[in-house]
Amino acid sequence: MHHFRYKPQGGAVAAGHELTAKAAADVLYAGGNAADAAIAALLMTWVTEPCMSSAGGGMFATVYTHTGKAFFVNGFCQTPRYKRPLSEVEFYPVEVDFGDAHEVFHVGKGATGVPGSVASVFALHQLMGTMPIKELVQPAIQAAKNGVVVTDFLQFNFELLDPIIRASATSRDLFFKQGQSLKQGDHFYMPELADFMDYLACEGQAAFYQGEVANRIATDYQQGGYLTLKDLENYQVQMAQPLRFPYQDRTVLTTPYPGIGGAIIGLTLGFLEQMFDSCLPYRSSDYIRQLHRVFEQVDALGKEPDALHQAVQAWQQQHWGSTTHFSITDGQGNAISLTTTNGEGSGYFVPGTGIHLNNMLGEKALLPEGFHSWRPNVRLTSMMAPTIVLDAQQRPEIVIGTGGAGRIAFAISQVLHLLIDHGLSLRDAIHAPRVHLGHHILHIEAGFDDLLSSSEVSQTLKHWNGQSMFFGGINALKRQGKHWDAIGDERRKGVGYIL
Repeated sequence: MHHFRYKPQGGAVAAGHELTAKAAADVLYAGGNAADAAIAALLMTWVTEPCMSSAGGGMFATVYTHTGKAFFVNGFCQTPRYKRPLSEVEFYPVEVDFGDAHEVFHVGKGATGVPGSVASVFALHQLMGTMPIKELVQPAIQAAKNGVVVTDFLQFNFELLDPIIRASATSRDLFFKQGQSLKQGDHFYMPELADFMDYLACEGQAAFYQGEVANRIATDYQQGGYLTLKDLENYQVQMAQPLRFPYQDRTVLTTPYPGIGGAIIGLTLGFLEQMFDSCLPYRSSDYIRQLHRVFEQVDALGKEPDALHQAVQAWQQQHWGSTTHFSITDGQGNAISLTTTNGEGSGYFVPGTGIHLNNMLGEKALLPEGFHSWRPNVRLTSMMAPTIVLDAQQRPEIVIGTGGAGRIAFAISQVLHLLIDHGLSLRDAIHAPRVHLGHHILHIEAGFDDLLSSSEVSQTLKHWNGQSMFFGGINALKRQGKHWDAIGDERRKGVGYIL
């Protein structure tokens, strides 16, 4: 955790990379609000976490203002307006090796949905930004030009996505050295992305959705893809009310439909509230059994023929999740929880920009009826669930979220349960071992005092040897009186800053 030796501003940041957290914290120190800081952080993720976030991806944000207003910002990807026969589409599987597991991703130009991240920057700014975009983009531009040091976690991501990013000659110049993906300690530079962000600050979102960049995407996607100029020109960020439900004496604000992670959190916390036994130590096998019973209750709803069926089917997918999250509060009482993703990327980089377009139409969890089952011109669903918890006085108390695909909702629910019901500190709650049920496998992270045996549950058990990014990367804030605590999840090398 990092503490600033400046005049206290009362804000806090937790993010997936030190430079992302610092960009947001510097904006807060300069007098910007949470939205300004979120814009600087989102832009920085395109540089610091290029396997997780991109100008070619999408995002969700839950926002709570100091005036008591709540907003849900849906800047996720849209399906294209027109389909074409699958035989005309570039869409192919790529197997990724996680060491103890293999997973197949689907990529190519036919896997790309209409990106929303760029429009989201300007939607946040219009909603409540106070500093010029030209200032907010500078930290990301400097990082892209000066280079970012490859961490062990980033090296791991480069190696995982090697078969996808190697597909493009443009990306080979960015992420490879002498034919090998960059290693820990190397620097990687994104000069073309720096130029694009400079252009974006001058021209606004038209720099991506109209003009030269949009025309290049539309031209390239005439062969093998769906995206057209109309798809890009017509993209709009959607504003809605967050899903709101009570938990204990608090109010939870999270992702509404068409997001599905929020509904799973609501169900999970509802069952936990009914079944909570304060006598169960959180590292005990009895605690695992309780979580298992809750997960089974949620799983049972997946067999019902209603909207929840799709939600439960989605979290059953064992997709690892190339997603990152940051949480921000400022001294005025504003809070923003923002989760963003590029999927694994399509393998297509927009020439001259360094922008890797998403593969959301190749995400099996988002299309449970099959890859080509999507309806034209609708907002895709997602498991992302940026969440804010209000205390009994309706003031932000917890700002939380994570990457981790189908594990997102259960990971958030477990940390909230430990914070609210077990009274753990934020650090202990985030770094406590987690459990996940998916595909009839009960995953148990290392760190429990005693373990279940396979005879105690109907599912197959998988005991993990250590803490793993499989269980997400929760970056969260919690208010203690007048002060905030900020913790980044060590599973994905998260960082917390307190001002």
